[in-house]
Amino acid sequence: MEQRVFTSLRGGPSNEELALRLRVTARTAKFHVTNLRAKLGGLTRLQLCLLAALTGMHIPAVCPSCACAFAKAPGLAGSA
Repeated sequence: MEQRVFTSLRGGPSNEELALRLRVTARTAKFHVTNLRAKLGGLTRLQLCLLAALTGMHIPAVCPSCACAFAKAPGLAGSA
């Protein structure tokens, strides 16, 4: 299920949109997104969506440990 959630994140859908695509509740969608974020080193949702998009386009993306370092970069931490 997490693989389906990950590939569905390419367009940056909300939990409700994701739930409709996967035919689950919004709470279940959020649960899986939260698990994916934790497994990938605490990425933000935006970073997770970007990683899914890059992977879907077959563009080599950074490894999870590099992504975690990216997430903690001074210019990006806490930005919205």
